[in-house]
Amino acid sequence: MPKRPSGKHLSFADRNVIEQFLNEGHSIRRIANQMECAPSTISREISSHAEKRIPRTCDCLYFMKCKKKDVCHPGQECKNLCRNCSQAKKKCQDYTMAQCDESLANRTCVCNFCAKKGRCHYTRYVYNSAKAQIEADSALKNSRKGRNITEEHIEKIDRIVSPLLKKGQSVYHVIQAHGAELGISESTLRRMVGDCNLSARNIDLRNTVQRKVRRTRTDNNYKRMNVIKVGHMYNDYLSFISTQDVSTVQMDCVEGKKDEKPVLLTLHFLIAHIQIAVMLSEQTSAEVIYALDKLEMLLGSELFTECFPVILTDNGHEFADIDGIERSISGGKRTNVFFCEPNRSDEKGSCENNHKYIRYVIPKGSSLEPYMQSDISLMMDHVNSFKRRSLGGKCPYEVGRMLLPEDFFLMLGLTEINPDDVNLSPALLR
Repeated sequence: MPKRPSGKHLSFADRNVIEQFLNEGHSIRRIANQMECAPSTISREISSHAEKRIPRTCDCLYFMKCKKKDVCHPGQECKNLCRNCSQAKKKCQDYTMAQCDESLANRTCVCNFCAKKGRCHYTRYVYNSAKAQIEADSALKNSRKGRNITEEHIEKIDRIVSPLLKKGQSVYHVIQAHGAELGISESTLRRMVGDCNLSARNIDLRNTVQRKVRRTRTDNNYKRMNVIKVGHMYNDYLSFISTQDVSTVQMDCVEGKKDEKPVLLTLHFLIAHIQIAVMLSEQTSAEVIYALDKLEMLLGSELFTECFPVILTDNGHEFADIDGIERSISGGKRTNVFFCEPNRSDEKGSCENNHKYIRYVIPKGSSLEPYMQSDISLMMDHVNSFKRRSLGGKCPYEVGRMLLPEDFFLMLGLTEINPDDVNLSPALLR
């Protein structure tokens, strides 16, 4: 006999069938065979949702013979027989609940088929499909409402999670680092923060805080003229990587205050999501080339070429010296540089998006003059130790160690930060 799918809820149509068969006097097994389910399913449905109807009159075993009066209030000379009062049975010492012989003989334990159910003075049970459906829907809704979690568990979560969120860590990062210890999902933790169950609030979650919609300019004169760089345009880049099995490093600059010279040169490894940053004293092509030369001296020409085979950047004036960027300090060529289309920063979107982590520590418009390269390197260690959803719950350093040579990390002094110590807030460099 085919079975109903396990775990499937009964529908309103199913309950109508049950009520119809009960009204016709069929057994539970007959109903189960008709609905292709287990008899226990029908039995549980009836016992859970059968409506208990208590008669207004007394259901005493001695109903027909009893002539008692004044059981409730002796001496008041009540003219009504106690058998016609539903309250008398509570005080009558001779009360014995009567059982319907037809109900005892009925294995379904409901009175749907009984012809006397409308005028019966016994306690009876009737199955109604409409009321059963309402009760089932209410039970299902309430079972999914709220969280099955104790106050002690919430306090434990608060002790672990709130300090980390206030340090600038994301909910995803915290769950990846402490998921087994917390015993809750990412969505549950977000709801707990949103419902103010923890010390941390939505204001501590950067991506939860609503931002203004960015205005877009429609002035056609705003579009800049394309800088012609023959052999180094974006189409050339696409052709190059289609024929060469190499990884791409995206290069850009992060500015401080507009009236100050220091900027950060960022180099973002596309696959591993590792981003390193070098402090430049000013935003010029000479400073960019000096920074790349310094990296090549630290890594060695061979390792530099292996780690930086292709560099994709924008059309900023500081990247205009193509020969200087591609030239090795030992002679020859150290890399291949290509440029995005004008006003198409999305073509190196991974690098642009990763800058948000830098802005968590050094907000936009802040001065870069108080910082040294050691401060910037510490900040990038925290950024690269931040667990990412795009990396399957790992941080860039974890992925990078599987893709880049170990000497790359040793020569540049890149250090992975403990997940609990990751701090992406301005307090890191104070």
